[in-house]
Amino acid sequence: MRYTIKNDDLKVEADTLGAELVSVKLSGREQLWQNENGAWAGHAPVLFPVCGNCGMRLGGADYAMPRHGFARRMQFALDGQGENFLRFFLRESGETLQIFPFPFALYVTYTIAGSALTTRYEVVCRGAELPFSCGMHTSYRLFGNVFDHMLVFPQAEEFSALVHDGAGRLTGERVNYGGGKVFPLPEQGLAEGRTVIFGDLRSRSVTLCSAKRGVRAEIGFAGFPHLLLWRPEGANMICIEPWLTLPDRAGEHAEFREKAGVVCLKRGERASFEQKIIYQSGDAE
Repeated sequence: MRYTIKNDDLKVEADTLGAELVSVKLSGREQLWQNENGAWAGHAPVLFPVCGNCGMRLGGADYAMPRHGFARRMQFALDGQGENFLRFFLRESGETLQIFPFPFALYVTYTIAGSALTTRYEVVCRGAELPFSCGMHTSYRLFGNVFDHMLVFPQAEEFSALVHDGAGRLTGERVNYGGGKVFPLPEQGLAEGRTVIFGDLRSRSVTLCSAKRGVRAEIGFAGFPHLLLWRPEGANMICIEPWLTLPDRAGEHAEFREKAGVVCLKRGERASFEQKIIYQSGDAE
C-alpha cells in the first residue's frame, strides 16, 4: 500500500513493500527514476541487513542472504504518519530468521521540510545480539546527457574506485580517476551496469550538479563512510548510494560479525543512520 505526504515544495510517496520511496516530486517534477526505458524497476530500495554481495557466515555456518538483504522485498507496517512524515516498521519473522537468526526492529522514517527529504533508519536489537549493515540506494532522475553531470565534494578526495567482478565482489584492483573535489560521472566506469565504488571518503556530503543545468541535489550522509554510484545501461539516472560496508572480496569467507563496518548491538541497544537530500530544480527542461 502506498502513502503520501506533501508540502508546498515536495510530494513524496512511499510503499509498504520494502518501505521504498516510489515518487518524489519537486514543484510537480519527478525526481526519482521511474523505469522510463525498462532497465530497472527500483526507485530507492532500503538495504538491510547487508549491502551488496555480502556473505552471511555465522559461527562457521553460511546463510542464504540475498544481495542487498531482505528488507527491500518485505512488507513493512505503517507505524506512524503526520503532515510531514511517514514511518514504517519491520521486525523478524519466521522467514527472516531462516537466513538471519536475530530478532530485530527496523524503522524507516521519511520527513519533509521545504525541499528537503530526510530518510532515517533506526535499528533496534530485540535479542541477545544483532550484527547488521545498512545502506541507501536512492535514484536521481537526470535531464539531458548523464555525463554532463558531476559530483562536488566539500573535501578533496582521492577518486580511487574499487573494482568488482560480475558477481559484485571486489577483485582487489582499483581504477584511478585522479583527485580533487569535483568528480565528473565517468561514461566508461558506469557502462554495462558497472558500479563506481569509493571506500572511506573524507566527505559526508556531496552535491549533484549538471554543467548545463546547475545544482540538482545536495546530499548529506553522515555516518556512512562509503559511496557507490550505479546506473542501469541506457538509463537517464544515477543512483548515489551511501553504505556502511563494502561488498565482499572474491573468495572471502569471513565471519559476518568481523567484517569492517558491521554494527553489533546488544539487547535493547539501537542505532540510527540518516540521509538528507535538498532537491533543487536547476534548469531541468
